[in-house]
Amino acid sequence: MIRLSTELNLIREIPTNLRSRLSKLGLKTIRDLLFHFPTRYEDFSRIVPIADVKPGESVTIHGTVVRVDTRHSWRRRFVIIEATIEDETGSIKATWFNQPYLLQALTPGRLISLAGKVSIREEEWTLSNPSYEFRAEGNEETAGTHTGGLIPVYGETKGLTSKGLRFIICGILAALPPLPELLPEETIKKLGLVSISEAFRKIHTPETIADIDIAKRRFAFNDLFLLQLQNIQARKTLEHEKAPSVPMTEENLADELKRLPFTLTGAQMRSLREILKDLEKTRPMNRLLQGDVGSGKTVIAALAARAAAAHKKQTVFMAPTEILARQHYQTLRELFGTRGDGIALLIGSEARLFFSGDLKKIILENARIK
Repeated sequence: MIRLSTELNLIREIPTNLRSRLSKLGLKTIRDLLFHFPTRYEDFSRIVPIADVKPGESVTIHGTVVRVDTRHSWRRRFVIIEATIEDETGSIKATWFNQPYLLQALTPGRLISLAGKVSIREEEWTLSNPSYEFRAEGNEETAGTHTGGLIPVYGETKGLTSKGLRFIICGILAALPPLPELLPEETIKKLGLVSISEAFRKIHTPETIADIDIAKRRFAFNDLFLLQLQNIQARKTLEHEKAPSVPMTEENLADELKRLPFTLTGAQMRSLREILKDLEKTRPMNRLLQGDVGSGKTVIAALAARAAAAHKKQTVFMAPTEILARQHYQTLRELFGTRGDGIALLIGSEARLFFSGDLKKIILENARIK
């Protein structure tokens, strides 16, 4: 019985040459393969008579192979195969480039489905490099793996196309037993989610656009759920770590607040007191302060940093861009004035340091500023 952990090189149904190409895409297990989601979908759900096709449309046609020709381009080894396909309304030409093996399959009289974008070449209706699959009599309305529906398109590598990936993935999905659930059954029902097995089927073999959205919702919830579990685990780990206590007395807090050029709001004061209370503890603080732009997050962080500085501890403000780093630096200098002489701005090879003596030398050496 195959499982998500089963290695692809152990599945005999996958040709040996394709296993190495799957490995180039980083796909080594069934889990890797199923999580190799389509990058987009081609909508070939419109099955139309040949007489009704129009240039630029993506369509699926059902017909019969009536003629096959080959020719070579100026590069002698580059083979072009041209097949004429007919239905009861007309004919269309299908062209494939450098796929000589198709000669053995495209025999006159064989029923075929083609999916692709229609163009006009030399005053003839043409499908260039269309997806194809052969049909049995009587299944004209049935969507196939490569034609007649929403067809997934994957990230590819040399020698392994989306068609090859669809073939392998569909085989895996057909053989895969129901997968164990990460989420409790009551949670799945309460949130209206599909099972993980159904989500894989809908993402790789959707019948409608709604199927794709349903699958994405399940996988998005899984990601968020696992992220939350990881965060909880990190917090639990931090609870066993030690950290220095850095309390701020009410007298010092009142002095800092008095020096500010504005008065904190009630929400800002609540956030600040919660943070300062955490800083008094002997374990690491783990908090996320959220707020809109201009809501006063920086001043709260700055006051917490002042509490640390009062106990001869350092604080690091990290910013994702140089512009934001400079803005924070300027804000802190303005807030604390001469009391902010210990504030340093480190940006790449540039440093503005306001420490003195040995401390400045240590900072420069640790930062390796050139």
